[in-house]
Amino acid sequence: MKTVDMALFEKYRREIEELKEENNHLRATNGELEQRLKDIHGEYMLLRYQFKGMPSQAEVLKLRQEMLTLKKELRQRGWKEAV
Repeated sequence: MKTVDMALFEKYRREIEELKEENNHLRATNGELEQRLKDIHGEYMLLRYQFKGMPSQAEVLKLRQEMLTLKKELRQRGWKEAV
């Protein structure tokens, strides 16, 4: 049967615990950085749309919804879309 030196075992166990703590800290930092990146990207996209004079994604969705509503109303009145 093989025996393990308790001092060596304690040293490695402590190192593992320290690495686990560091890993948890790095995961938290990574999450914070990921959120900041998403926020910055959203601001960038908004500025890009505004700079180019393009509507934002929300405006595009609103216009698309209005277009679909108008098409539906036209179809109800007998208008047929050209194929």
